[in-house]
Amino acid sequence: MVVSTMRRIFLYLVLCLLACLLAAPSQVLAQVGAENSSQLDSLGTGSDKSLSFDSLLEESRLLLSGGRPIDARAKLQQALALRPNDYRPHMLLGQYYLFNVAHFKLAYRYLKTAEKHFSTVYGSDLDGSLSTQVGGEHAMLLYLLSEAELNLDRYQASLDTLDRFEKLYWLDWYPGTRAWVLMKLKRIDEAIKVAQSGLTRQADPRRTWNILGILLSVKGNRELSLHAFQQAIKTELSIMGSGMIATPLNNAGEVYREMFQDAYAEGSWMRAVRLPDGCEHVLPSLNLATLYIDQTRLFQAARVLKDFESCFAADSLRKDTEHRALLALARGKIALHSNNLDQALEFIRQAAEEEQWFGKIGTNQNDVAFAASVAFAQALDAQVVAISDREYESITEEVQAKLQIPFLKLRSWWLNRQARRIALEELDDFEDLFVRNTDAMVAYPTLGTALAGFNTRSLRKRIERMIESDTRKPAHDYYRLYLAENLLAHGELEEAKTMLETLLTNFPVNQRLARAEVLSNLLLIQREEDSWFSSSSSENEKLRVERSNTLFSLLPSHLRFNDLPLPVIVEVSATDDNARGALNNIAQSLLSKRFEKLSDKNTTRYSLAITAAAKTAGSKYPVSIHLVDRQSKRQILVETADVSADGNGSVSLINSFIDKAFAHRIDPTSDVSPSVPLLEGIL
Repeated sequence: MVVSTMRRIFLYLVLCLLACLLAAPSQVLAQVGAENSSQLDSLGTGSDKSLSFDSLLEESRLLLSGGRPIDARAKLQQALALRPNDYRPHMLLGQYYLFNVAHFKLAYRYLKTAEKHFSTVYGSDLDGSLSTQVGGEHAMLLYLLSEAELNLDRYQASLDTLDRFEKLYWLDWYPGTRAWVLMKLKRIDEAIKVAQSGLTRQADPRRTWNILGILLSVKGNRELSLHAFQQAIKTELSIMGSGMIATPLNNAGEVYREMFQDAYAEGSWMRAVRLPDGCEHVLPSLNLATLYIDQTRLFQAARVLKDFESCFAADSLRKDTEHRALLALARGKIALHSNNLDQALEFIRQAAEEEQWFGKIGTNQNDVAFAASVAFAQALDAQVVAISDREYESITEEVQAKLQIPFLKLRSWWLNRQARRIALEELDDFEDLFVRNTDAMVAYPTLGTALAGFNTRSLRKRIERMIESDTRKPAHDYYRLYLAENLLAHGELEEAKTMLETLLTNFPVNQRLARAEVLSNLLLIQREEDSWFSSSSSENEKLRVERSNTLFSLLPSHLRFNDLPLPVIVEVSATDDNARGALNNIAQSLLSKRFEKLSDKNTTRYSLAITAAAKTAGSKYPVSIHLVDRQSKRQILVETADVSADGNGSVSLINSFIDKAFAHRIDPTSDVSPSVPLLEGIL
């Protein structure tokens, strides 16, 4: 009777509560939220000096789970002062620096200290003295240690810690973490088995499906990989509501990119960066920027990276050690292609020198070192050209500048040599030669500059093996581009020319950087051929001008940094005969540096108009240099400066004009991104 009566009372109270919730849900929920918020607020009020050690620990845990990590840290430091030999504040501070700040070194120090103090009191699993009463705390400590070791790129140490965990415990995070660490150790088949086994036990399916998708992609099973990412997204949505789907969506974009389905890749990454978790890590933004760089959408690429930094900065606690080198490298490439050489050199130096951790992303230190060496060499080669096509105020200044050229060339040669060494010795016999290798930092359209130094015979064999084993036909064009650039560097002009002319028709229109690379090499071959003959045929000359015009419209900096001139018609006009001499000198300087005068107006798309207005009160002429697209009748650039009759003021005008003329001016238009097949019926 008592039990039955109590049940009736309990059911009555439950029904009353449900009625209240249905009648006024917003008020009730708001009151509950306010009470929770008030409870958290109260933790930061009053004097903490009166709190006991246990109270400080309890409040710090509540603050960490309630999104107030800084307040939690303050209480943990107070607890640590009260009991410096207790493992718990050390462990919680390690957790704070690991997940809230991403200061992995400091987190690891706290966690190792926590392990030391824990072992003193409760024993250790390493010598069999561990107490059976503290399994939960010990399991958490091992988890945090393995995560810290992973983030510090200590993959074998992380696996050893996971081995310790496996002997005693099993939790649903374990298969996914172990599979990832095994992948970082390049034990791919073993990692796949661990992930698949975890899925049979329903082990954190969001994370495990995602990692399985990455592993299948590495093995080349791309369709299965996309299916795994789709399962990860579905599980995220079913468990979390809005879901943490940016990570599997980014990874799916990488697979689409490997399959040369760039529109789907772009759609995936655009969705990923717009999600609430889109700036949890840099890869969606970095991948999208890389896609835009290959399509010479340089302003969009820069904007994507800037948006990521703004989003990341909203979490003021987190350190940027997981992406600072990657961001610097991407920005260096953008600056180089934009003809902003000083900025390019600065960013690429940062990429080569900055500390970077790789535990949670697919790339590694050797990938970045290789990519940075190649990019640095390209920037130094560009600097050689920039020094050569500048005007100088004095002979002394010119000599001092040009004395740098032999050093820059030597350093560029050394960097390319270093890149080839890293590729052969550290990257599994050049795994990044596999075009669009997942998470690789290499700029594939321009990689051929680094491969030009390889022995042609050995590179040809390697390329033939790659073409035979790689079923992706679009990738073959990149491999042949590398071989063609190597042939050109070794004087095999005819074979290189034949290959490049075929590639020019093969590369899609949107692969603008690759097309620019092909065009620049064809122009270099034609210049080399012309040096052997006193003149070329009118058809060859017309073709050369057309290709120069096309290259300038694709990527102006590629024309300049390959030391190729832009064909132009030159027009000089001045109302004052005294100014005409200065204008002719300016025209002559431009033509000797970076432009080529043609007389056939039918084939010449661009024109230089150099004009001088009436003399100013300071006895100088306002001189303007206009670069005009005669085809569209559009003025591309006008640069103006006051120049005296003896040419004073013309040096800075000429240098500024060349810098701006070969800068990136406008992004090409892009097609509307289609819906991503992976997301059909999901989002």
